[in-house]
Amino acid sequence: MRFKDRVALVTGAGSGIGRQIALGFAEEGADVSIHDLNQGGAAETLAGIRGHGRSGEVRLVDVSRAAEVRRAIDRTVERFGRVDVLVNCAGINIYMDPFDYSDEDWERVVGVDLTGTWNYCRYLGPHLVERGGGSIVNVSSAGSIVTSYYRAPYMASKGGVRGLTMALALDLAERNVRVNAVAPGIVDTGMTRPREKRLGRVTDHAARALTPMRRWGTPDDVAKAVLFLASDGDAGFITGHTLVVDGGATIGNQWGQPFRMTREDGSEFDWAAEQPQSAAPTSTAGRVE
Repeated sequence: MRFKDRVALVTGAGSGIGRQIALGFAEEGADVSIHDLNQGGAAETLAGIRGHGRSGEVRLVDVSRAAEVRRAIDRTVERFGRVDVLVNCAGINIYMDPFDYSDEDWERVVGVDLTGTWNYCRYLGPHLVERGGGSIVNVSSAGSIVTSYYRAPYMASKGGVRGLTMALALDLAERNVRVNAVAPGIVDTGMTRPREKRLGRVTDHAARALTPMRRWGTPDDVAKAVLFLASDGDAGFITGHTLVVDGGATIGNQWGQPFRMTREDGSEFDWAAEQPQSAAPTSTAGRVE
């Protein structure tokens, strides 16, 4: 077991990728602290951690609020005596035409996705240094490399997470704290919601067509990458790196590939002929929190 009797703190572990990361640590022998606002989902994750024979806890915290983060970290350290690994996975998204975002929309997405990551790094980082070292893994996105439609605050935030990861890796390397990131591509979770008709969604057909490996990613794909980077045994000389987990989606384009465009019922169609003439989208915006 790579994390026998260690303690991992995972934000956003109440569902999706974060949950799978938390369960992965427990399966590898770690105790896990779940920091999330999703009380019901966090309780389900906690039950899974205990099912692996490990200890866990839930801290309800808004990661965008510095004071809440500091209190939650202090209580986790008091509960377990230490933290060895931090994973910043909490994230939200709002799908919208760029000119329709309110100030509150922008601040909410950036507050959770970027500022939340910074809050945990800056308030738990000194503890890792005092203990002689540790590992931080931030969840960025393939959107930090190539962007997507109707997600401007999310794209900006995830690019910021990637930059923050490199900056902190440089600053903390001599203090034996490694800082890395993963950049997931299209992963089937409650955030992507492929079966919901809304602005900015990625259909099952589109995801497979644009991913060279021709499938959706899974939370387990991402969790395995996170655990690899968090492990001193596997990745002890790796820091400042962003590990892309996207089935090849960001390595090139699909020009030259003889695709047949199909609707959800399987019938073929001419994609270009069916696009609206107006550049301004009229679909309803979507929120994921």
